[in-house]
Amino acid sequence: METPQYTRAKVREGKVPVSTKIYQGFGGIVNSHKDFAFNTFLLLYYSQILGLSASLVSIVIAISLVVDAVSDPVVGSISDNYKSKMGRRHPFMLWSAVPFGLTMYLLFAPPADLGDGLLLGWLLFFTITARLAFTFFIVPWSAIAAEFSNDYVERTSIITYRYMVGWTGGVIFSIAAWTYLFPNTEAYPAGQLNPEYYSTFGLVVGCLVALWALISTLGTRKEIPYLLQPVSETPRFNIVTVFHEVMLALRSVNFRLLFFVFLMFSGLAGVGGVFDIYMNTYFWEFTSDELRWFALTAFGAIGAFITVPVLQRVIDKHTLLQYFLSLFMVGAIIKVCFRFWDIWPDNGDPMLLYLLIVHASIQVYLLTTCGIMVGSLIADLLDEQELETGRRQEGVFSAAISFSSKATSSIGIIIGGLLLDFVITFPKQAALGSVDADTLFRLAINDGVMIPLLFFIPIFLMSRMTMTRKRLVEIQVALNKTRAPQPDTAPTTPPPTAT
Repeated sequence: METPQYTRAKVREGKVPVSTKIYQGFGGIVNSHKDFAFNTFLLLYYSQILGLSASLVSIVIAISLVVDAVSDPVVGSISDNYKSKMGRRHPFMLWSAVPFGLTMYLLFAPPADLGDGLLLGWLLFFTITARLAFTFFIVPWSAIAAEFSNDYVERTSIITYRYMVGWTGGVIFSIAAWTYLFPNTEAYPAGQLNPEYYSTFGLVVGCLVALWALISTLGTRKEIPYLLQPVSETPRFNIVTVFHEVMLALRSVNFRLLFFVFLMFSGLAGVGGVFDIYMNTYFWEFTSDELRWFALTAFGAIGAFITVPVLQRVIDKHTLLQYFLSLFMVGAIIKVCFRFWDIWPDNGDPMLLYLLIVHASIQVYLLTTCGIMVGSLIADLLDEQELETGRRQEGVFSAAISFSSKATSSIGIIIGGLLLDFVITFPKQAALGSVDADTLFRLAINDGVMIPLLFFIPIFLMSRMTMTRKRLVEIQVALNKTRAPQPDTAPTTPPPTAT
């Protein structure tokens, strides 16, 4: 395979502007809104509200995830090798914004009186189209972050801003959604069970994701000259090329480990994601008025934004990731066990809500730190990959991680749906407080004990990684000797924090 060379039209002097980090972070709001809609409401809406089988809905969602997962490396390869005046990434981000918003609306506004078969078909078509449109935005958007800076610490700063902006937008939206889009009524004491609210929710979330995607795309256009562009011919797109590029990425031992970590983590998270809204609604018996206060878990994310710069200066990224994922596993088990041991207050006691918000904030702190470390670590592994192979594969790396996440998450969703129908035997269209204790126990033991215990596998895999701060310095010194010459108007060797 021909190896292209890369250069920049301009070489930055100094650090990446804060405004660029913020605009880039708006793409994180797109992701947070999509996750809130899909993870919180999609299964609940089509199974509990519209009355479809939870296992069938889970299978349909999983099929859409598989299609989406296969599209990720395709989009990553296309954007890695694309050449235009707007660079490799921005055209795809721009073109996908409005279609993504439209499909999000239609997903939550199916026509009335559809039979079960047609309703499943509607769900399948619009979950696939929504996820494909999102892929054409999120894969190039994720790849850009790895190109902004070569500096070990500033890369973490860029990812931190991404999480900070994404979390801020996500928290504001979730509070507004629970308060204004899903208010409690006398007929529906838990507003999330009211079928009349969902089309309005779809319209609002569809408009917002399109808006944030456009802001992120247009706000970072000024950075296009500073991004790496291929200066030689790049391979023409075909499926064989995509396969070879993915295999090339997986030749990296460190990246391969990270890939399998995501395989395991996403599969487990897929099962847990199926259970979350069921646990909050039926096990803990929270209404929408109470659920909105879980937005306060943003303080856990804020804690991560504050402490990550300090922690990553003294602890290597993969080590920090391993420690915090271990703590997350313990915290997930403790949450349900404290109910079994009668440590938590009874349902309906205001103190239970306060304590679970504190617990969730700690879990958010741990996961946010892990997410920042992963994003920053991928940028380091891209430098290692360029040194070893001569190729910049930001899109393929991002897509491969996304593929591993979605492919196994789809399996997790299927498993979660099957567990709900055939192991937990959860009733359809159940009213708040109507589910028997044995069913709730089976739900809790699966969600809070059996699934979290399996996190020890990705934790072990993280311990095998070898990318350290010292190793990255060695890689970047070698890269400066091998990269294509920069334009005559720019310095031949960028400063350490430049991109």
